[in-house]
Amino acid sequence: MKRTTATAAHVLDRFLPGVEQARTYERRWLRADVLAAITVGAMLIPQGLAYAQIVGVRPVAGLYAGVFAMLAYALFGPSRHLMLGPEAGSAILTATALGPVVAGGGPERLASLAALLALMVGVVSFLCGLCRAGALADFLSRPILIGYVNGAALIIIGSQLARMLGLERRSNEFAGQLHEVAANVGRTHEPTLVLGLGIVAALVAMRRFLPRWPAPLVMVVLTTLVTWAFQLEHGGVKVVGPIAAAAPAFGLPSLRFDDVRTLLPAAFSLSLVNYASSVLAGRVYADRFGYRLDTHQEFIGQAAANLLTGLSQGFPVTGSDSRTAVNAAMKGRTQLVGVVAAGVVLVFSLFLTPLLAKLPLVTLGAIVIVAAVYLLEVKPILRLWRVRPVEAVLAVVTMLGVLFLGILHGILIAVALSLVDLIRRAAHPHDAVLGEREGMPGWHDVEGHADAETIPGLVVYRFDAPLFFANARFLREQVHRLVADSRHPVQWFVLDASSVFDLDITAAESLEKVRHDLTDEGLVFAVAQARAPMRRTLKRSGLAARIGEDRLFPTVGAAVRAYLESRDDARTAWSGESVSSPQVH
Repeated sequence: MKRTTATAAHVLDRFLPGVEQARTYERRWLRADVLAAITVGAMLIPQGLAYAQIVGVRPVAGLYAGVFAMLAYALFGPSRHLMLGPEAGSAILTATALGPVVAGGGPERLASLAALLALMVGVVSFLCGLCRAGALADFLSRPILIGYVNGAALIIIGSQLARMLGLERRSNEFAGQLHEVAANVGRTHEPTLVLGLGIVAALVAMRRFLPRWPAPLVMVVLTTLVTWAFQLEHGGVKVVGPIAAAAPAFGLPSLRFDDVRTLLPAAFSLSLVNYASSVLAGRVYADRFGYRLDTHQEFIGQAAANLLTGLSQGFPVTGSDSRTAVNAAMKGRTQLVGVVAAGVVLVFSLFLTPLLAKLPLVTLGAIVIVAAVYLLEVKPILRLWRVRPVEAVLAVVTMLGVLFLGILHGILIAVALSLVDLIRRAAHPHDAVLGEREGMPGWHDVEGHADAETIPGLVVYRFDAPLFFANARFLREQVHRLVADSRHPVQWFVLDASSVFDLDITAAESLEKVRHDLTDEGLVFAVAQARAPMRRTLKRSGLAARIGEDRLFPTVGAAVRAYLESRDDARTAWSGESVSSPQVH
């Protein structure tokens, strides 16, 4: 009975990490968790309002999206520090995906589509979690994520420029927004611009000198009071207007097959991108605070948050870098932070939203712009350029694709380019001719070591990649080139397969052609240090028998000894000190 109970508890902890956190909670953590929760909740209120504006739904929808995302993730999420809710990148991706589908529909249709997309993201994330598809995020390499973040940040900034100038924004595309601003800059509402620039300066200053203060909330309160005191709306400064305090409405949004089909690519992209960015942030804090992050369970946590948000008529949510960082800085220890923060925001949403009627829209625009500016990552691109320029180019291409083709197409193009680059590198991998170094054991790359010398009549060639269809021809060409360019007539050619961890049938056939060509010329072809997967393919294809079991050597040293034993003149000329060593460099 005890064993059954223990097993049930283990299963419960596995799928509901929040239950385990609650059971092992220590009283001494409570004060820090509550203080962190109040700060996170204070940050979420203005951010939720601003990101709801980006999506185009009611401001209160951004608040409830944060409430239910944090509650769901507190139960199902594996990270003790990650704060889920509305986020700038996810909001702009949602707005980009919904724009063409709304097609002139009213606010109710937009809200329904946003909730539908959240549900679809939740379903996709749940299925990925069940399939343990955490490895999918590996296709979003660091350069792609850098490019995506920079592109999304610039799109966010572009979407708020008109608001900063007091202009109307009609276009949902980055280029169109820039064109609108340039064409109408002469109609700038100067009081709005001055107020917006002042808010931006204050936000930056508070971030620099008062990092623990909830700067966005402070600006919301101050600018609301200033607008109320001086009646700025009568001078042309646009305000949020009345916000009806209402309880969240639960239910399924309108389901249309055409809408589901159209939004499916966006749901997959949002699920994958949100997962990848959340896992990156979650791993940082898991490493910092000494616990393991279950990356497969992260899909389940994201699914629960988006499903509950969709059912409450919200929009897609993800991990928030800014609120997560504040949580960690405030010494939050568990997901109780998310539960208490959700309570703070819920109380505000139910009873205090009328206080925001005088909030200038430019305040929300300034908050979003400052958040986006701090998302920009220029130094990582410069570092990529120094270390590996092709990856810097990939990051820039991703950024440009996101900017001018849209986030979805930009990411897909970047993933495709990454795969092309991967195949290109695999098709022309690193290889090396190996030789001896005086006084040094093992076999060394003759290009990397000027004092390394080859043995006359013997070519030891290392291929540093799996052998498959894309590089089979490259291997064959390299073998023929090395034999033709050798300073001494070649008697033996030894393939060091220590780095070949796989061999497909196309490459096996190419290897047979290499063996056939060399033996026709009177050369001996041998293979050394073949790994188990390669040995299996060699045996099953019959190539091992054609090469000869006596020409399949366990080490390079064993192959060289066999060559020296077959060539008395070579044995006389060379001491063979390193021949017995299996080390290869």
